[in-house]
Amino acid sequence: MPNRTARPSPSLLRQALLLAGQLLLSLVALAALTALLSTIFPTLLSTASLLYVLLVLAIAATLGLWPAILISILAAFFFNYYFIVPQQPLRVSTLEDSVRLITFITVALLTSSIAGRARSQALVSSSRAAELDALYQLSQTISAELSLDRIAPAVAQATTDLLRLASCRILVADSSGTLIEQALAGEPRQQIDEVVLRLSGRPDVVLQVTRRRAAPPLSVADRSLLATISAQLMGAVERSRLAEAAAQMRALDESDRLKSTLLSSVSHDLRTPLAVIKGAATNLLDEAVTWDAGTQRELLLGINQEADRLSRLVSHLLEMSRIEAGALQQSRRWEDLSELIHAVARSMGQRVAPCTIALDIPDDLPSIRMSYVQIEQVMTNLVDNAGHHAPPGTQIAIIVRHIAGSPAQIMVEVLDRGPGISPAIRDHIFEKFVRAEAPERRAHGSGLGLAICKGLIEAHGGQIWAEDRAGGGARFVFTLPVEELHPSSGVSVEGVSTSGMAA
Repeated sequence: MPNRTARPSPSLLRQALLLAGQLLLSLVALAALTALLSTIFPTLLSTASLLYVLLVLAIAATLGLWPAILISILAAFFFNYYFIVPQQPLRVSTLEDSVRLITFITVALLTSSIAGRARSQALVSSSRAAELDALYQLSQTISAELSLDRIAPAVAQATTDLLRLASCRILVADSSGTLIEQALAGEPRQQIDEVVLRLSGRPDVVLQVTRRRAAPPLSVADRSLLATISAQLMGAVERSRLAEAAAQMRALDESDRLKSTLLSSVSHDLRTPLAVIKGAATNLLDEAVTWDAGTQRELLLGINQEADRLSRLVSHLLEMSRIEAGALQQSRRWEDLSELIHAVARSMGQRVAPCTIALDIPDDLPSIRMSYVQIEQVMTNLVDNAGHHAPPGTQIAIIVRHIAGSPAQIMVEVLDRGPGISPAIRDHIFEKFVRAEAPERRAHGSGLGLAICKGLIEAHGGQIWAEDRAGGGARFVFTLPVEELHPSSGVSVEGVSTSGMAA
């Protein structure tokens, strides 16, 4: 096999170059001080020795121990050569000179040793302080978060920075036990030191750290720091899983509560139309009774109306489930809101009778981008709600206004002269299954209509609210945004006669 010459590692080469630079800088400083002393104080031994000791102390404090020891030895030779009589030759002629030179060397070495040790301890203390500060910041971040998606990247990045690693990778097992990468900081290399945190007897969490190229193995202090980070990560994973389990339990409790509320709220609404349909159908099928044409038609109309009520109830339930699941269809087009409101007024006129519907809509109402079906459902629900509570013979007013500004909006009001909104339900009127009257007293609606209105309006970027109407009754208001750029509407609006508005 061919001989291969061992090459120094990049880290060792960098250290050697750094030490060479420090030694060169120390030699330059020593030469400069010697030249200055030999010119200004050529015969003052005490001044020269003190300044040499001061130089050694400065080098030890700034550059480290080894440059200071080298300068201590060289300073002793320079001191003997230039300042001890006889000058120039490297010899000591008297006992006093020997004591002076030995004292100088001893002081210089002790000074450099003490200053170098102090510098090393200061660097270690500074490094430990930085590590403690980083660990504190990491613990603060972990304690403030419950989501592992946010905790894992912070832990991976902190581990990479603290240990000066090439990368840190965190893997967490899913419900099936498969390890999935949760976070990655840095760039992975070939060498890997792996720490496995075991939860419930199996490796649920794996922390992989990768050293930089040619870096020495992790020291005992590094592994101790890594163990501290791993313990924090383990606590965060446990807390995240407990929080997730608690959230699931709350969701299950909420689901059970909603199921109970749903059954109690719609049981009467389902039972009443089913009883009417069953009774009418039974009467029509009774061969012992001969029904005239008028009675048969009345029974069939009752079946038809109650079937429509059931259909509306099921539609509301489905629409509410889509809203809560975020599965609303958001296909919108430029539509004429005035035409939509006129159409709702015509279709709802018979349902709210003997109440009447009065419209107040400006002719220059701009077109807006909206889902025609969804806003039609909002208007139908609001008018139907007003019809349930308005006294017979009163008016249900629909007022539309274009509000200029930034952003521009269209505001729609539906007003009635009913009993108004009870203070007990005013803050909850747009929640599910909230009704102004108990279902045992009036079988009007399922308590979902207003909740659906809120979901649909907010999906369009608008707002909806309710308040008491001046002079008695309720006032339901919603807004829809008007985009600045829109095509001019070419849709013709069929004329609808509007009755006078009641004061």
